[in-house]
Amino acid sequence: MTGRNKPGLRIKADKARPEGMISGEQGAAADSVGRKFGFKWVLPATAFAGVGTATVAFNVSTPRETSIRIADRLGNRLIPGSNFLWLTYTDPDPRLAAQTLNTWANEYVRVAAELKKRKMVEFANILEGQLQYAENATRDAEAAYQNFRVNAITLPTEGGPVAAGLVGERDPALTSYFDQKIQYDNLRHDREALESNMANAARNGAPYEGLLLIPSVAQSPGAEGLREAFRTRYQLQARLAAERQHFTDEYATVKELKASLEILEKRTIPQLGYQLLSQMREREADYQRRIQSASRELQSIPPRTIEEHRLSRAVVVSEGLYTNLRSRYAEAKLAEASATPDISVLDTAVVPVRPTKKTTATVIILMAILAGLGAAGGLALLLDKLDGKFRYAHQAVSELGLVIAGAVPRIPKRGVGTTNPEQVVQFLESFRALRLHIAHTARGDRLRLAVTSAASGDGKSLVSSNLALSYSEAGLRTVLVDADTRRGSLHKTFGLKGKGGLTEYMLGKIPESRLLKETSHKNLSFISCGQRNGINPELLASPKLKGLIDQLAQQFDVVIVDTPPLAAGIDAYAISAATGNILMVVRMGHTERRLATAKLALLDRLPVYVLGSVMNDVPAHGDFQYYTAYSAAYALDEGPSTADLVEIGAQ
Repeated sequence: MTGRNKPGLRIKADKARPEGMISGEQGAAADSVGRKFGFKWVLPATAFAGVGTATVAFNVSTPRETSIRIADRLGNRLIPGSNFLWLTYTDPDPRLAAQTLNTWANEYVRVAAELKKRKMVEFANILEGQLQYAENATRDAEAAYQNFRVNAITLPTEGGPVAAGLVGERDPALTSYFDQKIQYDNLRHDREALESNMANAARNGAPYEGLLLIPSVAQSPGAEGLREAFRTRYQLQARLAAERQHFTDEYATVKELKASLEILEKRTIPQLGYQLLSQMREREADYQRRIQSASRELQSIPPRTIEEHRLSRAVVVSEGLYTNLRSRYAEAKLAEASATPDISVLDTAVVPVRPTKKTTATVIILMAILAGLGAAGGLALLLDKLDGKFRYAHQAVSELGLVIAGAVPRIPKRGVGTTNPEQVVQFLESFRALRLHIAHTARGDRLRLAVTSAASGDGKSLVSSNLALSYSEAGLRTVLVDADTRRGSLHKTFGLKGKGGLTEYMLGKIPESRLLKETSHKNLSFISCGQRNGINPELLASPKLKGLIDQLAQQFDVVIVDTPPLAAGIDAYAISAATGNILMVVRMGHTERRLATAKLALLDRLPVYVLGSVMNDVPAHGDFQYYTAYSAAYALDEGPSTADLVEIGAQ
């Protein structure tokens, strides 16, 4: 940097001794240079490298000169037809350039927010004063009307009593006279008030806000220009107060606002007021001629009714003005509390990798290579975005909103254990982990669980059958119910007959004693789906299924129900409502994400607790390697055979 005060200040750094000197000063390497002059600059560590004496030259400039040079290096580009502003900053130090630009942008946003909030505060303060003025005027009008009613309570009313069965009527001439008299008195009262306020404002400099409390000014269509002038005045006052927070009266914008306010207050508002006063005088003269013509027919008119109407009208006008100002004041306070800047930083500045320089052939080649890699990556991301199936574990969590209850590894085409004996243990451990999750999340004393999926082919029968075997091998009395009355085939897996199952029981063709079938596995019973027919969905939705589940829960420790897919109809929803707990099976690379999300959303309306999702057909690499990882070093040396469990799973 260059400067005027002390150009060419030089210091010497002794490399043998980690000390620096400036004008006779000495200090350690970490001390700032020129402390007595107020400097806070610390020499870099490279100045003390090696041995000998090194000279470090630097210049000093004032903050104003530094700001001017920074502004010269700051570039901006506004895209035509858009709201985006590009800012660039040039500096030899890339980190300093990014930090300076980000600091400047953040400070600009902060100041913009502060200015906007101050404008809202000034506008709210102006409305608060008007609101207080209107509130006092409303109280005065109500007090005057109340005193009039109290003083006139003992006076006779205008109309006398009417006999029973008769309808009281007023003479049309009297009605016309009273109406004209009331309008005349109201107009005269408003005209006198307008003259008084205009004269008082012109003579003593009183505020013109009192004009808005005059009914003819507040409601008359002819006074719309005067009311609009007051609204413009309030807006200019708010803008002037906000600008004065940061600028003096000599600033161009402040001068323009003051000039506009002066024109409104000294010329526009008085001119409009006198125009309205002239109109009111003409209307008053017209009413006076009509009343004099009608007064020959009416000799006496009770003034109490006229005064009462006038006072009542004044109360209504004052209340309307107060209500309007109170609503605007509340809106102004709300806008003040929620004021946000009209600008925001879209992308912060980052440290450039290399300085800007002329493009060469090597750079072009590298850019082409990078562009190709970027296009390939973008295409891969696009294809991944358009893929509607579950491919990653986080998709099951973020899109379904479910925890991952377990992960079933992918079964080889030749079966589990044909190529690697560790696959048997890995497959078994996956269901043990799933069983542990269910034990700590399911509701109820005895487990009643429905296993379903979004569509067919997701592996729900695989999970339900192996989960039932896992519970039975753990020593728990388990019953597996094949409730897929549309396409159920679990009886073939266990080598049993499908007839005489759930459908026949629901129709009352067989008793409960013939419903349960024993399997070749200890502690495991089975209920087949039964014969298929057209009324199976109605049977599953009947209370009889809930009663059967409750009875099975009393006889067995675990009741697992294999349901049809959610996309098949109401079967799975009815079964899950009967069990109270449900487990969702998601097959990687097969299950449609949107279908699963839509079908699962319907369960929110039912009294069903979703325990989580089971990822099926999970590969042992990539994002899933930690879900299916198994350490063979901790395998049991000897244990019970698990071949039956695995063979049933290898469908």
